[in-house]
Amino acid sequence: MIGSNAKQNKALNLRLVLAQIVALGPISRVEIARNTHLTKQTITNMVEALLAQNLVTEVGIKKSEGAGKPSKMLCLNETAAYSVAVRVTNTELHVALFKLNGECINSLHTQCSHSELLEKTAYLVNTLLNIDNIDKSQVLGVGFSMQDSAHLALESHLTAQKIQQDLAQQLALPIAIETSAAAAASYQMLFGEAKDLHNFIYVHLGNRVEAAVVYDRKILLGQNGLTGAIGDIFVTPETDDKTGELGRLNDFVSLQSLKAQLKDTKLTQDMLLSELNEENKVVLNWVDKAEEPLRIAIHTLESLLNTQTIILGGDINDWLLDKLLTQLRPYIPSIAQYGERNVIRLIKTPDVSQIAMKGLATLPLHAALSFENMQTLYTPDNLIPSDLQSLIYG
Repeated sequence: MIGSNAKQNKALNLRLVLAQIVALGPISRVEIARNTHLTKQTITNMVEALLAQNLVTEVGIKKSEGAGKPSKMLCLNETAAYSVAVRVTNTELHVALFKLNGECINSLHTQCSHSELLEKTAYLVNTLLNIDNIDKSQVLGVGFSMQDSAHLALESHLTAQKIQQDLAQQLALPIAIETSAAAAASYQMLFGEAKDLHNFIYVHLGNRVEAAVVYDRKILLGQNGLTGAIGDIFVTPETDDKTGELGRLNDFVSLQSLKAQLKDTKLTQDMLLSELNEENKVVLNWVDKAEEPLRIAIHTLESLLNTQTIILGGDINDWLLDKLLTQLRPYIPSIAQYGERNVIRLIKTPDVSQIAMKGLATLPLHAALSFENMQTLYTPDNLIPSDLQSLIYG
């Protein structure tokens, strides 16, 4: 993205420079200028503001390609502040404390009813901060997602938006909200497999199957702030005997469908992960049934959007992800297979079982990188902003 040298666009330029440093660091001021078309003085001013808040740091010197002076390299200071990830899936509450680069420091989880959510979340957040002796003023913000498999995706999202506001008031912290898929896509863009990509799709296998579409390094938001409900697409002409509806992707590939096969729809994430292995015949049978619907869904995404790649992840372990990727081959022919490719058509998420929480922890920083991203952030009126929050959110 190209910046502006007009004075009124200081906030835009700060976000552009910060985005360059976060995603491409270590990076020189000269490289930032080349990428953004900002003047040397504008970049100097933006970098000085970021250095003053310790959000970026100078890490070394790069020799100039010509006869110019060597350039000091800039990168994100991962300990300049901290972020908190809060994830609610049905009755499970997961809370974790992270460095800004998505590295987990500590985590806690518990069972939680809807009426207990605010109180228990606040308790777990404060417990994590106390354990590591971190003052709340050092927390940049919170990344939050909520999914209730008993309700439609939009209904669940609207409920989550209300809780986002209440929780922000309870914690007196900014909270960014996204689906698990969009959160994971944020992490992939900034610190993961998509650092060098301009467009891609991230598909997340959870209690529902979700997707996030990234174009020009922006996550596409639907008209109501929600998109990517790929689990609702029809993937088979067979109808359900009870409802008469066509088979949806969620009916075959969601983890709720796997739990149904295991005859325990209330399995916690840890309990489910312990079931995912080569010896479990029920899981192997589920994979056999899931492979063709998932293959059809991937073909649909490729045919519609033809992004640089599709990244597959979810609330699963590395064994199941590898098993699915193996059985998805050969892929259904699509327009994605033609022309030169610098990236393979389907990429796996490393350390896949942790990707959702890493993604949520990335959201407070990701929100600061563009005005569009700021739409996901709610700032409570009882927040006393730190200098860093005032700089990047102001």
